[in-house]
Amino acid sequence: MITQNTFGKVQGQDVIRYTVENQHQTRMSVLNFAGILQEFSVVDADERINLLLSSDRIEGFTENPFNINRVIGRTAGRIKNGTWTQAGEKHTVPVNDGPNSLHGGAEGIGNQFFDVTVDADANQIVLTYLAQNVDDGFPGDLKVKVVYTLTETDEIKIDFEGQQAGEAGLFNPTVHAYFNLGNAEATDLMQHDLMINAEQHLETDQEKCPTGVFTNNAGTPFDLKFRHDLGTILPEMHASTDEQGFDDVFVVPADFNQIAASVSDRASGRQVDIYSDRNAIVAFTASQMDNQVRYLNRGTSKPWMAVALEAQMLPDTPNHSDFGDVSIDAGASTDYHIMYKYHKN
Repeated sequence: MITQNTFGKVQGQDVIRYTVENQHQTRMSVLNFAGILQEFSVVDADERINLLLSSDRIEGFTENPFNINRVIGRTAGRIKNGTWTQAGEKHTVPVNDGPNSLHGGAEGIGNQFFDVTVDADANQIVLTYLAQNVDDGFPGDLKVKVVYTLTETDEIKIDFEGQQAGEAGLFNPTVHAYFNLGNAEATDLMQHDLMINAEQHLETDQEKCPTGVFTNNAGTPFDLKFRHDLGTILPEMHASTDEQGFDDVFVVPADFNQIAASVSDRASGRQVDIYSDRNAIVAFTASQMDNQVRYLNRGTSKPWMAVALEAQMLPDTPNHSDFGDVSIDAGASTDYHIMYKYHKN
């Protein structure tokens, strides 16, 4: 059974929360605004634990700049100067992050209402939205479909489909899922381990746009393939990086059969493995989060409260031919897949 209830308003329009629960009492809740994954919760030792940094009020998502748990697109990450050349034609889109376009611009799909249908038999919540050139400035019109599925084996599967019309464009969506797997009183990541299946990360410029240089992780705090304890690593990052934590693009195998990243809580043994068919995980430990973000389920907001793990193609791919391909031709369809698999050690 899939239930629904009103979850506040955005610009006078009702936000609706859709909730599905499986045979293990694991729950998934999704909002029609921004496709927000509001809940991925489990019952552990008779206590319900939301594995996500989240809020029980829509303001907890809308009154901050961190895109918490939103669907992001048309394309995730930054496009340098809001420009690229595709099939010999130069495109320029609106910028919203200094001189750059970030997460599909100010009118990206992470700021929109979706149409929603449900399939109770399949434990699925299906969201659709038509991104139009006249609204967001990106080339062509893109019909976006996002299918959230809660399996009976405690996985959330997220399937993206894009159908392009008019002219060729870009499609590289993700979900900004922020994880904190600790007990309800845990307000930071100090008891967490993080594994990212990466031997390199991208060098970026002062505007956080990729320079095109791949940097080796070995022997550095970025070597999350072999060093996992965030309680040790984050203080090192605080002392050695401008970001005072992670806000970085890790290069992972574009192979859905391999774990791209895994986050776990040592105190409880809870773990979520992330699978993706694309070549990047953006890890963000919210080091810039201060006490101004209200209504969060982990209490007063502060740095390192959760880690966002964003599965996508490498950002600014249209300007770097060796990063991959996020183009979508007019009349074509493209699909991508992410899975969050919960288990307890």
